[in-house]
Amino acid sequence: MNALKETLVDVARKAAEYLTEARRPSTVIKTNSSGDTSKVFDLESENIIFEELRKRIKDCFLFVSEESGVRRFCEEPEWVFVVDPVDGSMNYDAQIPWVSISIAAAPLRGGEPTIGDVSHAVVYDVFRKIDYSYDLREGVTVSGVPASRRSKPSGVVLGYFETPDSYKIIPYYWAVRGARASLRSLGSAALDIVYVGLGNAEAFIDTRAKLRNVDVAAALKIASALGAKAKLCNGLNALSVPLKEIVRIECLLVGYDEDYLSKLGRAYLESRT
Repeated sequence: MNALKETLVDVARKAAEYLTEARRPSTVIKTNSSGDTSKVFDLESENIIFEELRKRIKDCFLFVSEESGVRRFCEEPEWVFVVDPVDGSMNYDAQIPWVSISIAAAPLRGGEPTIGDVSHAVVYDVFRKIDYSYDLREGVTVSGVPASRRSKPSGVVLGYFETPDSYKIIPYYWAVRGARASLRSLGSAALDIVYVGLGNAEAFIDTRAKLRNVDVAAALKIASALGAKAKLCNGLNALSVPLKEIVRIECLLVGYDEDYLSKLGRAYLESRT
């Protein structure tokens, strides 16, 4: 296994061990860099990841995370690490086992790195102890084994549908698709997107304007390496989202392939007219 990818998997595993060894406190500590609340377990998981990276990565790096925003501790960072220490905080607090940790790494060569520049990524399933990881040499692996993708995706649409507006696209997607698909709102965007990449679902939809680049950077790189396609609802390629600061994603569509993404895009436009 690539040394950096192995490091990222080990770091994510260590944070997951903290989360699963006991039920950690859910006291709200502060409002995080994105305007959401940070609980004890969110901050502690982030601190574990940050300190482990500081110990293991000898190069200077920039740390961009859900809870603390941007941490810079050197003048000329060579890497940016983009981290979501607990994706599915509400699930974790309720002991619903659909929670992940995401870490994406991209080299800094001047300019502005984007999700497309991510060279190493891991999405770690906290409760099932499965790592979905990516590097340029080995591609996508699942707990060290080369990933296999369904030749035809399961007829499931994942996403967030808790408001009438976020659900609005669904009837239009069914119409474009020619039949209904099953809907599931599971609560961890990173795992959802990886599942689209694997073909365990055909699409992921989030129109709530609540996602940030830290939530999805690792998952989008993994899913795209498997063949999935993703775009923002303004038509831009989702891999063009920058990494050096927290960026809010207004609307994200992910399809198993270009055909599914095209249908999602049509449905979104029709739902807004």
